[in-house]
Amino acid sequence: MHVPPGTAAPSTVTKGLRVRVGEHQVVGHPVGHFLDVACLDAAAVTTFAAVAAEIAHAAGSLEGADRAAAAGDVLDRWKWFWEVDSSRLTDSEALGLFAELWFLVRWVGVMPAHVDAWTASEGSRHDFQWPHASVEVKATARGGDAGSVHTIRSLDQLADPETGELYLFSLRVVRDQLANNTLPKLVERVSTNLADHPAARERFLQKVGRRGYSPIHRKTHEIPYRVVEEGLYRVSDDFPRLTRDNFPAGLPDAVVRVSYGLDMAACGPWLISSNPMGWSPDGVHS
Repeated sequence: MHVPPGTAAPSTVTKGLRVRVGEHQVVGHPVGHFLDVACLDAAAVTTFAAVAAEIAHAAGSLEGADRAAAAGDVLDRWKWFWEVDSSRLTDSEALGLFAELWFLVRWVGVMPAHVDAWTASEGSRHDFQWPHASVEVKATARGGDAGSVHTIRSLDQLADPETGELYLFSLRVVRDQLANNTLPKLVERVSTNLADHPAARERFLQKVGRRGYSPIHRKTHEIPYRVVEEGLYRVSDDFPRLTRDNFPAGLPDAVVRVSYGLDMAACGPWLISSNPMGWSPDGVHS
């Protein structure tokens, strides 16, 4: 990509990627300065091809130093996806990520504080954590009249947070080719909404990358979902759940973990809302 003399190469710390400005000559033209982006890791060639295509799309119509700036923006967006192993993001895990981003976009709003509250399941007990409220997000793609039954995978998943109240967000979707809700579209929407907050945007992209999401495999996750049911439930002391408090003497010998199914049809008394109106993570709800 041709750039003016004296243009500085965008900085990158991505392993296996080299970016520099060098002199080259195209047949029939004088020697000029070009931005060179080279892949040094054969295992990343597929990802590199996607990065190169996006650079060409973003910078191809620009002039002068703007080209290098646009290329730098693309490289910055991709740095968290460069070494992502997308094969580890199963359909079930992709649905879970979809539900968490749906909750972020629709129920709490995309802003830096809420992106920071999203733990992205990185070793935290609950998916969202604020001082006054924590939220565990569950999703199912059961169709028909099956209703929402969620798997609670451990005794800690619905345990009380250190501070504030605990809520369970339940989302039921079905695959529908006419629907417009997909995981890649949610990722793009959050990223776009954070355009004026580059640090928060970077933290968000880092989180989705660590979950195994990468734009290079977006077609794999472009499953259109129609939302059938969504609801926020307050997990109070009498909510139907199992925690370590149910086993004061500890688990029986040879039992190393406990998981169970939770039928949301029986959880109506604890339903706070079926839409985001009237609830906020600051503890305000009607």
